[in-house]
Amino acid sequence: MGFLNFFSGGSPEKFEQKADSFVINRSYGHAKTEYEKALDKLDRQADSKPSYRRLIEDKLLHCKEALALEHKQNGEALIESGCVDDAMELLHLALELTANPSLATEIKKLLDRIPAAASKPEDYALPYDTMPGTAPDEEEEPGSENEYFAALCNSLEDVEQDEYRSYPNTFRQGFIALNQGDFQTAVVQLSKAHGAYPLAANYITLELATAHLNLGENERARELLEYFLKEHPESLKAYYLMCEILWESKAFDTVEELLSNCPENLSGTLPIKMLAGETLLRAKKYKEAVSFFRKILETGPWNNTVAQTLARAYEALDRPEQARDLYAEIMNTCADCGARADPAVKLRYAETSFATGDFSTKILELYLNLALREMKANPADLQLSREKSRKKK
Repeated sequence: MGFLNFFSGGSPEKFEQKADSFVINRSYGHAKTEYEKALDKLDRQADSKPSYRRLIEDKLLHCKEALALEHKQNGEALIESGCVDDAMELLHLALELTANPSLATEIKKLLDRIPAAASKPEDYALPYDTMPGTAPDEEEEPGSENEYFAALCNSLEDVEQDEYRSYPNTFRQGFIALNQGDFQTAVVQLSKAHGAYPLAANYITLELATAHLNLGENERARELLEYFLKEHPESLKAYYLMCEILWESKAFDTVEELLSNCPENLSGTLPIKMLAGETLLRAKKYKEAVSFFRKILETGPWNNTVAQTLARAYEALDRPEQARDLYAEIMNTCADCGARADPAVKLRYAETSFATGDFSTKILELYLNLALREMKANPADLQLSREKSRKKK
């Protein structure tokens, strides 16, 4: 552990790891939800590290910007195809997500291209059977449950959106509860919805399994996922959840069997490879993990997430020089494309540099900048540091 040990985070890494895997698959809506769950869990922990919260907030920010850009591009395509109402919904969601002034300006220009006459007339009403169980008196006010559910659905694939919106109100209530971290309510409501549909023939099974998993009810979650995968063998989220369960029980051979039997069109994809590599790390097969991730980098395009995971394997093997070089390359890649380097990568670069005996001014300044940023965000930490300094004097 480095001398700024307040950077080390005893935190909800489970949600973060799920989110990271979704980012790899460019499923930014799901990733956003998981990062938000991580932040919510941190809020409930009295001893959570402020630095780790900052890291998750940064990842969430990057994810929101990626999702906003995706909504903007899809909205533009919808305008071109004449689906202006759907375009307006996506573009307004993009505006809510982005903090980038230039992207916000581009989105507003797109909204200005939509003629006012093309918007829905005030007396337009959705048919009641759009959402099973919706009654005429259920008005959709801004910020309402219906609006929140619609926003969650918009982050899904098109096919999934149609499915989710076709389910009864009990599913809607359970899905919202799940995304808000109320897992007990989610299990109750999703179980009611699940009972109304054939087992494993829909995504209710997947979301119910997710709720059980978050409550630590792994056996029930596994049972549901096994049923779900029979009907949806190409669901990456289901594979990830199954891996989580199997990793926790240290059933690493079962994970390898699961991944080796996935559909042919998934077997060579990066998300499946990342799950296989993560399994090697969890099983503490660090040398095999190094070879595995190096091969991915050598045979394919550069990928920061793969490089960062390879660096973790090098650190586990007590090879800080190789890990440091990878972290440096990740930071340089971010600088080349104009993106902000992940603070976690900067921290690991500094830590591994110290481990190699490098206490140069450059490294010390990087470490101190991270510390200053943390203390500015948390004045109480700064005050504590001053008090400690006075006592030493």
